[in-house]
Formats: sequence, structure tokens, C-alpha cells
Amino acid sequence: MFLIDGHNLIGSGALADINLAQPDDEARLVAYLRSRQPALGKPMTVVFDGGIPGGASIELSGGGVHVVFSPQGRGDADSVILSRVRQNKRPQTITVVSNDGGLLHEVEGAGARGLRVAGFLPLLDKPQRHPYRRSAPVPTDADKPLPTTRDNEDLLRQFEEAAKRHPPRSRR
Repeated sequence: MFLIDGHNLIGSGALADINLAQPDDEARLVAYLRSRQPALGKPMTVVFDGGIPGGASIELSGGGVHVVFSPQGRGDADSVILSRVRQNKRPQTITVVSNDGGLLHEVEGAGARGLRVAGFLPLLDKPQRHPYRRSAPVPTDADKPLPTTRDNEDLLRQFEEAAKRHPPRSRR
């Protein structure tokens, strides 16, 4: 699972089309992450600073991306992220994405993995995984070569021989 410091990622300048000056910066980041979530193959939780009243955002969550806002006036995204890592029974399964060195140091001390934005973004650009698709395509009739005249003549001859050996019964 990936825990992402949302405003830190936006503010990193690594995403050319998304910046903190945009009124819909959170929605833009979530749309970007949703479009690349299949490549990652793991769920993502994005934590943003200062929501009113704070908590999960049903409107922004979906498509493998869960969105949470820290409660305004009662902590920031860093404290929410650190709390989630500390409360998790298996913190080693969590990767925290941020360029905040202090936060990464704390989450690593709590057993999670820290990952800077520059290391995270290439993971989103891998070819998308399709968990239900077989590795090799199943051949269809369209993939088979069309029968030749010789193939058709052979089939006709086989049917004629079978008809001679087993003549049709009369129906009464």
C-alpha cells in the first residue's frame, strides 16, 4: 500500500500540469493517480492537509485511490500519515511517498518504507497490468489461416466417403 503526502507531491514540481496555485489541485492529482493506479497494482491513499472537517473524501476516492484530509486545526497530513503507519499491524507493507525528509525518517523508524517523489513517479509509468488477462492472447478463428481450395476439396471428399459408409436412414 502507498501512503502519499498529497500536497507535498503537488508542491514538488514533478508534475508539470498540477501545481498548488490551482483551485482544483487535489482533484487533478487524484485523477492523475487513478489513471496510473493499474500500473502500480497496489492501492494508494493520498493524504491532504486541512480539510473541513477532515477524514475520508467519498467524492474524490475511487479507482484504487483513497483520499483523506487531515482535520483542519488538529494536525496536518504528516501526522495523519505517521499515525496510520504506527497503528498498522504490518507497517512494512506501507510505502510513504513524500519529499519531506523528517516525515520519511519518522515513518522508516516506525517500520514503513520511505520513498521520495523522484522514485515514485517512474513506478506509475510502467506498462499497465491486467490481472485477468492471460500473458499470451488466446487464438481466435480470426487468427487461423483461411482454408485453401485443397483443404476444401479434402473435406468434401471426407464427407462423401463418410456418407457412402453410413447412408442416411429414411425417416417415417
